[in-house]
Amino acid sequence: MNQIKSALLPGSFFADDYINKTKYLLSKDIDTIYLFDHLNNPASKNLVMYDLIDGMTKVNHIVNGEKNLGVCVLNINAREYSFLFSNYIFNFLEIKNFKLGIGTGDDKYETRKNYSNNIEKVINDIKSNKNFTKNNIQLFVGGNSKEKIDLIKKHSLGINQWTGKLEDFQSKASHYKQIKQPVGELSICLKDENSQNIETDIFYEKIFIVKDSNSEIFYKTIDNIFK
Repeated sequence: MNQIKSALLPGSFFADDYINKTKYLLSKDIDTIYLFDHLNNPASKNLVMYDLIDGMTKVNHIVNGEKNLGVCVLNINAREYSFLFSNYIFNFLEIKNFKLGIGTGDDKYETRKNYSNNIEKVINDIKSNKNFTKNNIQLFVGGNSKEKIDLIKKHSLGINQWTGKLEDFQSKASHYKQIKQPVGELSICLKDENSQNIETDIFYEKIFIVKDSNSEIFYKTIDNIFK
């Protein structure tokens, strides 16, 4: 088995019985519980969307180190640089084994003010923080551009693909394979819980995007993913 399975929580997760749903996740063979960084629900603007920090605080209190936590992915350009670190990144670096995904954002789900922060400076400041090594933080980048690929090679990072074509993921895997001792994992976000195994000879992470739903459907979905 060269893969692990994780879950990305839907935008309305905290609107209904989130305590029992989180505890149910803990009963499954799940590696990491991820949260979105969105202001609007990516499923529909008519649905509620949790606040990233508030949601992470709630989940962290229940999980209490039993599973890994992560964010997929933090838009580094949605916030002013010092605010990005003081209110978000520093908090995440306090959590042991946290998987911190960062990206530069796009307009697919929403439009926010773009602060044009330097992603390489963000990477360097994260890696130089004392808690990065102390708390065994994993750092990965989301995106497909050559700039992002060059960054993961230069800084030995993990890389994430948001759905997309199998060939694109296999291309990322070939780049990732060249990295010695990466500080993050190769991962892919998937919308279909019945997705087939991806043919690759290296270890990778499947992050399943759990759909917005009522509690009954949520439990059935989790059962199908984490059999």
